Amino acid sequence: MALPNSTKRGRRILAAGARTIGRGIVRTVTRSDAGAHWARVGGDWYETLGELKGAAMKLGQLASQYHDVLPPELSKQLARLQADAAPLPWENIREVLDGQWSAHQWQLIAEIEHAPLASASIGQVHVATLRDGRKVAVKVRYPGVAAAMDADINNLGRILRMAGILPFDGASLKAVLEEVRERMAEEMDYQREREHLEIFAGLPNRDGIIVPDVVTELCSPSVVVTEFVSGSGIEVAQRWPQAVRNRIGERYVDWMVAQIFDHGIVHADPHPGNYSFREDGSIVVFDFGCVKRVNRKDQQLIAEQVRAVVERNMAALHQSLGEMGSLAKPGRQPSAGLERAYTESTEFLHERMIVEPPFDFADPSFITDARAIARRALPVWGQFKPVPDLAFVARSLSGGYWLLRRLEAQVDLRERIVEIAKRRH
Repeated sequence: MALPNSTKRGRRILAAGARTIGRGIVRTVTRSDAGAHWARVGGDWYETLGELKGAAMKLGQLASQYHDVLPPELSKQLARLQADAAPLPWENIREVLDGQWSAHQWQLIAEIEHAPLASASIGQVHVATLRDGRKVAVKVRYPGVAAAMDADINNLGRILRMAGILPFDGASLKAVLEEVRERMAEEMDYQREREHLEIFAGLPNRDGIIVPDVVTELCSPSVVVTEFVSGSGIEVAQRWPQAVRNRIGERYVDWMVAQIFDHGIVHADPHPGNYSFREDGSIVVFDFGCVKRVNRKDQQLIAEQVRAVVERNMAALHQSLGEMGSLAKPGRQPSAGLERAYTESTEFLHERMIVEPPFDFADPSFITDARAIARRALPVWGQFKPVPDLAFVARSLSGGYWLLRRLEAQVDLRERIVEIAKRRH
C-alpha cells in the first residue's frame, strides 16, 4: 500500500475543500444549525486527511489543537486524527528499512515486531530488540510524505483562504503556512530529530522529564531509533490519585516555563500520544521532530506581557503586543475597543489563575468563559494578527492546557506567573 502521489493528493484535498465551500453556501441559504454543519465538515476532513497522512494529516492535527479559534464541532472531529492514524503494512516499512540500513546495521537487530507500537501522520514506531539485549523503538518515516509536503501545504492553504475557516487575512495566512512548512521540513528529517533529542537530553532544569537516549548507529534521514522507555498512556494516568496527577501537572508547567524562558527551545508537538506517565509524577516525552526555538527578544516580550497582566497595565500590554507584531496597526495607545478587550481578558486571567490557587485545569467553565470573552471581542479581532514565529509556541501552550485538562490536574499557577513577571532578560 503506497501513499497517493501529489496529483491524487491534491485532487482529494481540493475536493474536500469544494465540499466545505458548498456546505457553507447551503448553510447560509437554509440557515441550518451551525454545529451540525461543522461536524459534517470535520468528519469529511477527518476522512480525507487521515487517508493522505504526511503534511496534510499533520495540518489537520495542528488545526485540531486550536480549540479556542475553530468551531468546537470541527476541532472535535479533527482531534480524531491524533489517535486514529492507520498504520502502513509491514511490507512497506521493511522496504524503507532496507533502503536505509546496511547489512551490518540489520545484524544489530535480533528481533523486530511487525505490528507497530504506534502510528501517526509522518511515520510509525516498531519495537525491536538488539543483539546486545537492549529494547528499542524504531521510528520509520512513511515513503513519499516528504516529497508531497509542499504540494499538501499549498493546496490546504488555497482551501483555507477560500473557505475562510481561520480568521486571518491573506498575508497572515501565507506567513503562518511558511512557518508550518519550515517546521514540517525539520520534522520529516529524522537526523534533525536525533539532534533535537540529544539537545533536550542535555538540558538542565528538567526534573521529572525523561528523554529517551538515541541509538545513533541505527539512525538515518528516514529512521530514528531510541531506547524503549516504559510508561502509561493518558487513559491510565487519568485514573491515578489526584496528588499524582497534580505532580505531573506541576512538572509539565515547570518544564514549559524552562523551555521558553531558560533554554529558548520548545517541544512543539504536545498531543497526548507524545507523552507517557509514571506514578512517581515523571513524564516521558517522545517525538522531538517538531521543535521551535525562541529568541531572546520574544522571551522578553512574553515576560513583559505576563508582567503587564499581573500589574493590570493595559498600556504596557498594548506596547508589548505591538513590538511583538500582534497588532495590525500598532499605536501608542489602544483604541477604546482594544482597551475593553485587554481589561476583560486581564481581569478574567487574574480571577482564574492568580487570585485563588490552585488552577483547576478540569474546570469546564474556564474555556466556556474564555470563548464568551473572545466572542465579545469580535469587533476588534481585525486589529490583531498572528505572529508566525510564535505559532508553534502557542500550539505548545494550547496543547499543554488540553493535556492537563484531560488529566484534571490542579497546579498553583500564581506562583509561576509571578516568577515569570519578575524576569528581566
